Amino acid sequence: MSDPSGDLPPPQADAVPLSPPKPSVWRSVWQNNKGMLLILLSEVAGSSMDAIVRFLQQGGHGMHPFQVIFARMGMTFVLSNIYMWWTKVPDFPLGNPAVRGWLILRSLFGFFGLFCLYYSVHYLPLAEATVFRFLAPIVTAWACSVFLTEKFTRQEMLAGLAAFLGVVIIAHPAGIFGKVEDNIDTGKGDDVDNVTSAQRLFAIAISILGVVGSSGAYTTIRVIGNRAHALMSVNYFAILGTVGSAAALLVIPGIGFTMPHGPREWTLLLLLGVLGFILQFLLTAGLQLDRSSKATSIMYAQVLFALAFDWGIWGVLPSRWSLFGGAIVIVSTLWSALQKNTTAATPTKTITDEESPLLGENNGALDRRASISA
Repeated sequence: MSDPSGDLPPPQADAVPLSPPKPSVWRSVWQNNKGMLLILLSEVAGSSMDAIVRFLQQGGHGMHPFQVIFARMGMTFVLSNIYMWWTKVPDFPLGNPAVRGWLILRSLFGFFGLFCLYYSVHYLPLAEATVFRFLAPIVTAWACSVFLTEKFTRQEMLAGLAAFLGVVIIAHPAGIFGKVEDNIDTGKGDDVDNVTSAQRLFAIAISILGVVGSSGAYTTIRVIGNRAHALMSVNYFAILGTVGSAAALLVIPGIGFTMPHGPREWTLLLLLGVLGFILQFLLTAGLQLDRSSKATSIMYAQVLFALAFDWGIWGVLPSRWSLFGGAIVIVSTLWSALQKNTTAATPTKTITDEESPLLGENNGALDRRASISA
């Protein structure tokens, strides 16, 4: 039958599928660089934690490094145990019996290195104290070549010599460089320490000893390899740090426990442990997504965050000599790290220890050497 209105229905056009909306620029940046950005956020958490440590040891606060370690490691111990229990980590709570001795040794080295770091930040700007951390991977490579028969490459040796030159420039002893200003007053705050040259040089020496402690921890981490969950390593470290610092506060005369002054200091002490666990979580998530040289390189951004805290809170920056020496250390150690991370690795499901990312692609390779752990 014909249409009584005389109008014909319009022809049906073929359905055109709608394309999904394009992600925004910010979403695209996040999706393409998620791993690197998570690592960057972890460095923000780590630098914030270091700034809190320095703040609590300054001026009228006067907390001893052992008390700060007790606060941070006590909270880390609680959070890591809850996480391992919830996720049913293998061999919880004591770990694989074959590597328990190595876990204890790793904790002793780590505790010594952490104390040296926290002691040095009382007398050094955060940026200077942070730079010394990057010496540890090179020292570790040398230690592994001596004790574990790993190869110590010519590039690592050259990087180590250049880094050593950078340390000398950072220290700039008056006998070589003459009398120079140890920091730059930016006018943004007060230098509450009034650190003498002797105190500063002693703090640099302590920082170098801390590098030895960190390198010892790195070396034992290599020996442990994949035979223990990384949070198990962190947990041993937290237990020893909590018990050791508490014993030192009780036994060593003249230090003792300083009661926090008001809610702000209690909050800062609590934040130490929380930020430490956030650092662990974000670093793990980031390195699961991206273990390439790009991810390793972004870890050096913590020096920039440390500079920002030095300027924003204390109103000081390292001197030109310190900045120049620090740049040498960073460039040489970054170059050495990039030699070990020339290819991108596939994502993994393991938890990464917060101290291990700069060790390169050989980290964990020694888990096949079971005879070492006997």
